[in-house]
Amino acid sequence: MDYTWSQQIAGRRAVYVSDAVALAADPEDLTYLRKQVWRWMAGFCQNVRLHLGRLILHKPLLAVWVLLALLEILTAPLWWATPFVAAATTGRSPVLTFAWWAGAELVLTAPPLIYAAHRRKLPLSGVLVNLPCVYATKAVNLVYAWKALVVELLLVPLHLARGLTVYEKGRADCRPAVPTGASAAAVP
Repeated sequence: MDYTWSQQIAGRRAVYVSDAVALAADPEDLTYLRKQVWRWMAGFCQNVRLHLGRLILHKPLLAVWVLLALLEILTAPLWWATPFVAAATTGRSPVLTFAWWAGAELVLTAPPLIYAAHRRKLPLSGVLVNLPCVYATKAVNLVYAWKALVVELLLVPLHLARGLTVYEKGRADCRPAVPTGASAAAVP
């Protein structure tokens, strides 16, 4: 992101290559997921802190998308609190209010999943049965996005934190694989 934004600010263009393939390493455990999401969110906010002013001047449309992403992070807790606030302030049934909110949430969440299933030729039922995982991922992302906002956009400029300085990528925290034919006890 840092390199891409720097190059775009310098007048170069980013080009979409539809045939490009990026193989992802899915997190094997919660520790790795935590490190991965923190790296992504803190890296994004760090790049916002470093480049937003120049993006606004040199790449205003990209700056709009970046600002919309920040707005989404800032307003997400309000959206998640909506059924509780609406039930408390309107006098409507909490169950009915939550059902309304969940329906609206599905209207926003399902279309991209359906499109992705169609595009990747995945069985739609297999994608939709994993819908609860989408909400677990959203919750984890929201926690780390807010942490990144506070650290990278507030505490770092005030010199109260160092921010993201170590990019822990890969499986450095995992035990090495056991060589074929070796026993598990042989691994340190």
